[in-house]
Amino acid sequence: MFQTKGSIVQPQSHADERETGNGVRDSSTLRKLNYKLMLALLLPVFLETLDYTVVATAQSHIASVFNALPLQSYIGTSYLLSSTVFLPFFASVADIYGRHFGLQLSFLFFLVGSALSTGAINMAMVLAGRGVAGIGAAGLLTIVRTILSDTASIDANNMQQSVMFLLYTVGFSTGPVIGGFLVSANFRWVFAINLPCTVLAMFLSFVVLRGMVKGAKPMEELSLAVPGEKDTWLSKLIHIDWIGTFLFVGGGILILLGLNWGPDDGWNSVRVVASLVIGAVVFALCIIWEYLLEIRQQRSAVELSAIYRSNPMLPLEMFMSYDICTVQFGCFVSGLVMFVMFYFVAIFMTVVTGLSPSSSGIQLLYFAPGMVGALFATSLIMVTRLAWQPVYSIVIGSAVTTAGLGLIQMGMQTNAQGLVDGFLALTGVGVGLTGGPLVVHARFTKPDHVAIVNALMLFFRALGGTIGLAQCFTVMNAKVDSYIISQIRSGALTGTDLSTLAALYESGGLTSLETLDGLPSGVQDVIRNAFRNAVRWSFISLIPYAAVATLLSMFLSKIPDTDKGEAKVVEGQGDESVIQPDGSKEPKV
Repeated sequence: MFQTKGSIVQPQSHADERETGNGVRDSSTLRKLNYKLMLALLLPVFLETLDYTVVATAQSHIASVFNALPLQSYIGTSYLLSSTVFLPFFASVADIYGRHFGLQLSFLFFLVGSALSTGAINMAMVLAGRGVAGIGAAGLLTIVRTILSDTASIDANNMQQSVMFLLYTVGFSTGPVIGGFLVSANFRWVFAINLPCTVLAMFLSFVVLRGMVKGAKPMEELSLAVPGEKDTWLSKLIHIDWIGTFLFVGGGILILLGLNWGPDDGWNSVRVVASLVIGAVVFALCIIWEYLLEIRQQRSAVELSAIYRSNPMLPLEMFMSYDICTVQFGCFVSGLVMFVMFYFVAIFMTVVTGLSPSSSGIQLLYFAPGMVGALFATSLIMVTRLAWQPVYSIVIGSAVTTAGLGLIQMGMQTNAQGLVDGFLALTGVGVGLTGGPLVVHARFTKPDHVAIVNALMLFFRALGGTIGLAQCFTVMNAKVDSYIISQIRSGALTGTDLSTLAALYESGGLTSLETLDGLPSGVQDVIRNAFRNAVRWSFISLIPYAAVATLLSMFLSKIPDTDKGEAKVVEGQGDESVIQPDGSKEPKV
């Protein structure tokens, strides 16, 4: 909830939702402020989600227009890379320049990128536009979640995160349908639809949010600000960690590219090895720089050159907290499971069970209701029973996810589509139980670093998805080959089927579902069984991640119940402080 303080609306707990003599608003006014906040953020959330799913549906057609079909995957990859690696940068922007400025800057990048892709005259221009739009999407992801996390009320955090999760689900569900209609008219509409929507979102944010959300930090609150330094837009540029941003972005792009290329290249090509090794080195340099920056900043600001006066983009204290590290790993597992679900359940349904692409897409909808239902149920329980800590939902959700993965692979082993659908819904429940509580737990564990905490959670979720897909495609390819080889050696195939299978793999393997349908029934059975076994093992390979997340989450600490005015004692290295209900820290008396 919010309490007016100057031109900034600050978080406030429900204990203060009453009319007082010092200007605190009543609960009715606070609810109206929350409705306005959600209205202003609805379009940015829906816009970012819709853009990714619409383009994913249409990218084959877009690449074909420019006779560049082999490059179709890069339409999505360029967007995904930039929207992932720029997340921490926008966390710094949100803290130093304020939430509203950061959101408008994100819209600007998104608008320019969409305009470039709309007017593209070649494939390179399309990819450049997607990369720029991805930068804007990183800002939308980070800052929207940060604005929603700024409130110090636990139940408000829960409900707002649930609404945002619902918007993402709606975007993912409707995006492919909208993309199909737009690309049938003209591929440029896939990108052009973003232009009026983004302008409208910029206007609504300016009208509604400009005085509602946290503004820029005063100069004296920035890391190592020199006394008397002017508080101007340009003077704050020095406090952005440009070196850390450059190293993080460079290392992130290289590692994500290596993970994307790995399954296709067998993990032994020059580009894969070079990307992963150089990316790891650059990431290590980023961590070393952040460490040196914090060491140097123990001095007085006037003794340091400008390069050492920037706010660390990745405060190392974030990685010294058991709770934060565990929550980040939970986000990693959540992204891993969600990405793999949408890709590999579709592979199972189309290749193994023989469903059409449209019918297999419908099967994926079993995952969404369980996820959304569990998320809202958890939020309502936490609102009505504040003794229900996020840790309980995180532990239960992680355990349900682990069980769901195990049961899904059992359903695939028996080739029972009904069981797979049911266990898909169960896994959705597990992911939904952890979705909101992970965000809430992280927000109240590190109340002084709301923006970077949210950015890192989003980063680890995307990283988990990328690693999950790379691992599962590698497992699937290896298991398909080993199964087919075992069938050939067993002598179970007839001479005709054996020669057909050999000819298929000499020509490059299975290239389309039409190719599979045209094969003899004996060969089809071998290939379908090979994929059934391979996809099953892909899901088995995810179980250890979910099991470790369950075990680690059992030792999470409880967060303070700010809606009841509780404070929490936090013990550090030689330092003890109390987290107050508004999220601030005060020395322990």
